[in-house]
Formats: sequence, structure tokens, C-alpha cells
Amino acid sequence: MNHLIVYPFPYCIPDENIVQYNDIKDKKHIIISDIIPGEKLTYRFGCDDEKEYNEHYQESLFAFTSKKGGWDCLRHYEILANGCLPIFKDLGQCPKDTLFTLPKKMIEEYSNVLLPYKKEYRPIYDEYICKLLNHVRNNCSTSSSIQYFLEKMNHIKNIKNVLLIRCDEGVNYTREFFWIGMKRYIQSIVGIAVEYPKIDYLYKSYSGNKKVLHGFGFNYACKLEDDYNLDKEDIIDKINNGFWDIIIYGKVGPDELWEGSIPNLPLWNQVIQKYTKEQIVFLYGGDECIDLTYNNRYSHHISYHGHFGHCFVRELKR
Repeated sequence: MNHLIVYPFPYCIPDENIVQYNDIKDKKHIIISDIIPGEKLTYRFGCDDEKEYNEHYQESLFAFTSKKGGWDCLRHYEILANGCLPIFKDLGQCPKDTLFTLPKKMIEEYSNVLLPYKKEYRPIYDEYICKLLNHVRNNCSTSSSIQYFLEKMNHIKNIKNVLLIRCDEGVNYTREFFWIGMKRYIQSIVGIAVEYPKIDYLYKSYSGNKKVLHGFGFNYACKLEDDYNLDKEDIIDKINNGFWDIIIYGKVGPDELWEGSIPNLPLWNQVIQKYTKEQIVFLYGGDECIDLTYNNRYSHHISYHGHFGHCFVRELKR
């Protein structure tokens, strides 16, 4: 796999979702949140209750989280961003290159120091929360995630025009949070960032029913400012003219239906004629672990696709 260029790429959370602890420290009156992963009866917040959902974690000292479909889970970042300490079962079993931006050692450390919790531990608790929030801003925000991505793609100077091509159009947190960060960055430098087809629920103009969105769209829906739209013909014309600095496919993988693999990736025939491996990115954002330690369908998939682009992987073991 010497040709394979692969980077770990965990979830992130919008910068504005990360609280200032001084704003919420006096609200805390719940020791441990009663939202229990996997116990659906505790999921009491409806599609219009995003604010209340976040406030619940702000009012809680601790909250349970755990591996779900994969190790990476939006709940980890929601808990931390809201100034709450996650209680994370079996975190020590997580592969090194998965959840690599999460402060694993600190989570294990405070779990030994603060649990079971006593009121006299509050000053120590406050110290940990401040350190963790600072870590989340610097490592787990959408802006920090994009800076990491750009550092890994620094062989292309002055990335300004970016095309994201959706594969399976269902909600994918890796792709959606990445695109919030990338779109905002490109807008800030007055470039062009377009996704095909448009991810309409990411925009503030979205008027659809959030009830049908995964997780009711909490913390990702309606985040972006509308700027410009290109139709399919315009996008293909710009592909053929070499306009895009990079082209990103997401999500890809052997479990992502027919559109998640070469040669069935949307617009692949046009892209491969004009763009090199150095300009193409594959986002592996599924629950499945891309385990490179032995031969399997996932390692075979990424090994083949690595001939054609750089791979950024949510669940990675190597």
C-alpha cells in the first residue's frame, strides 16, 4: 500500500456551538444527564428542541456517551462543546487513529479523578472543563478541521475553488460538518465552493421538515449562508476546463451503495480525464472501520481508490 495516502478525519462541530464556560457554569444543576445512549425512551427532545437539547448538556456536569455505529459519534462533540464532561465507556479500546482529535487521555484522567462525583470536586471539575473547551476549539471545531485538511493538502497552493460531489445523498456527518467548515473558509477568501447536488438542508434558507433529517438536523442544519448556485452543465464545464483546485467525493466506501465506488462515482468519467491523484479527495465517512492491518473488503477498497486520490477516513485502524 505504498501508494496509499490516508489521513484520519474525525467529526467536528461548528465553532459557534462551542460555549464559553463563564456563560454556563452557574446553570449546572444536574450531576449526570439522563440521556442514555441506546435507550430511545430517554431521547425526549423533538425536532424543534435543538436549543433545549444543547441547554440540557450545559446544565449537566456529566453525560454518558459510547461507541455507536462507529467509534466517532456526534454526541461526543455535542457534550464537550456544551461544557459538559463525557463519561465514555471503553474509550481505551478505540484505535489510535480513530477519534484522534478527541482528548482521550484527559477524558480517562478526569474519569479517575472526578468519579464518583462529590460537590467538593467542583473546582477541579471547572479546571477540566476549561481545558477541554479550549481543546475542542483548537482541535474539534469546523474551522480547525479545515485547517488540518488544508495542511494535509498543502501540495496544492492557494486552494480557492472547490467542488464537493455527493455520492449517497443521505445525511453523512463527516461530509456535512466538513462542508460547513470548507464552505465558510472558501467564502472568507472569496473563492467558489459548490456541492453537487446541493445539500439544501445546510443552508439558512432551508424550509423543509427537519423531522426527516438524521438527528433532526441538530447542530448542522441551516448553518450556511447562500451565495451562488451552479447547475450541472456549469459544473461539468468547469470540470472540463480544469477550474476546480480540488474535487472531493463523499462519502465513499464498499458499503455506500453503487455510488460509493469507482467507476460509479457521479461525474467520475469527466473528473478522471482532467484531474490527477493530487487534486482528488475521497471522504470515507461511514461507520465501518477501514482496518489496514489485514486484507479485507475495506482495505481493498481504499487501496484501490488510493491510486486515484487522497483518502480522509473517519474510522481508521493501521
